[in-house]
Amino acid sequence: MLGVMKKLIITVAIFAFSSYSLAENIEKLHSVEWSVPKKATTLLEMPAIKKSMQTLLSEPNSFLKLKYPGGDEGTLWVNELRSWLVALGLSSTRIELVPGSAISTTIELEVVSNTK
Repeated sequence: MLGVMKKLIITVAIFAFSSYSLAENIEKLHSVEWSVPKKATTLLEMPAIKKSMQTLLSEPNSFLKLKYPGGDEGTLWVNELRSWLVALGLSSTRIELVPGSAISTTIELEVVSNTK
């Protein structure tokens, strides 16, 4: 019985750690942050964009997955963000748009390592 409990605790700990590691590269850009007047300096100071861009620069074989809210508003928002990122020097081939953000007022920015 003690052996089974020990294995269960180890399994739960491994699962918790791996879930934490996966969520580590996900940043959240909230609509309130995005509602400010935009210029390159203000965008690069937004914590989600700043951290994501730093990670992308340190991992040249990675790409940025943008998970955005559905609907017209979410589509317009993610396309504006994508345009800004391209204007700031990120290649459009390193950006993937995915509808279905968990929160309707948030775009999730996830840096994904490309192991090809």
